[in-house]
Amino acid sequence: MAKRLEQKLAQIAELRRGEPTPAAIQTLQSIVAKDEGAAVARAAELMMEWGLFDQQAHLAQAFKRLLAGGAETDPQCWGKVALIKALRTLGWHDPEVYLLGCRCVQLEPVWGGQEDSAPSLRALSAQALAECPGVSYDRAIDALVILLADPAWNVRVGAAQAIASLGYPQGAPLLKLKVLLGDLEPRVVGACLEGLLHLARTEAIPFLRELLGHKDTAVRLEAVCALAASSLPEAVNLATSTWKTLTDPRSRKAVIAALASSHTPEALDFLLELLSKASRSEAMAVLGAIGPRLREPELLERARQAIAQNPSPALRDELEAQL
Repeated sequence: MAKRLEQKLAQIAELRRGEPTPAAIQTLQSIVAKDEGAAVARAAELMMEWGLFDQQAHLAQAFKRLLAGGAETDPQCWGKVALIKALRTLGWHDPEVYLLGCRCVQLEPVWGGQEDSAPSLRALSAQALAECPGVSYDRAIDALVILLADPAWNVRVGAAQAIASLGYPQGAPLLKLKVLLGDLEPRVVGACLEGLLHLARTEAIPFLRELLGHKDTAVRLEAVCALAASSLPEAVNLATSTWKTLTDPRSRKAVIAALASSHTPEALDFLLELLSKASRSEAMAVLGAIGPRLREPELLERARQAIAQNPSPALRDELEAQL
């Protein structure tokens, strides 16, 4: 089995060096139709890279085959994950495959018992389902609400993000309820709050304002970061108004990163102001956060002006050297 897999992977690697000829496509079709998950994963990746839109049905059928075969056919769900990625990229419109992926639990032997190898598959399927134009809101939300209670935290995050991606305001109360019920993983709360702001817009801000006084510091931080990353100026201003209450350096860096992802003028103005007066640690965090945008000449000049105002000459030189 190992030798056959090695041969198949070598064959796919050779195909990748060439062109998507009819013979090459036929070979990939054969692999996704018959082989085990690891080989199917490489073949699906190449079909995706080549943009073989007419092969979507073959990929969907391969997913169902691997799903039925379980861990014996597709250990660690490598093939199924790659197939969902390929179908999502190629724009497969039938939600049935994604719904099957959302429900997949694949227990595999580990030291001392069994472990589910499918959380990443469920999270990815949730995102693909939300983007699928062939699914109704009712059918999608019925699957996603189950995933909001999934044992794996990354699946719960994926479900919250998928509910937001659906774009229906009706999903906002569901995300709000999840926040009120709480979660042991703060990142789940954060994903729900970001989704809530996306769906309910300014109407969600009072709820997040209340969370800024939550007894759990992790929830407070998730609320600040969700506000900071928002595209709503009112939300960003609320986040920056809490800056002085943040004393933990890691919390401050998390908010800096969130503000950099906002792309609102209010967020950028605040970050540049920090650059002009912050300590070395925070100033370097700001530069790292806005670094990808410093290719914009106007922003680069504004960053230089902010650095020039920093009261520490040594820090000014160090920051300028980073540009």
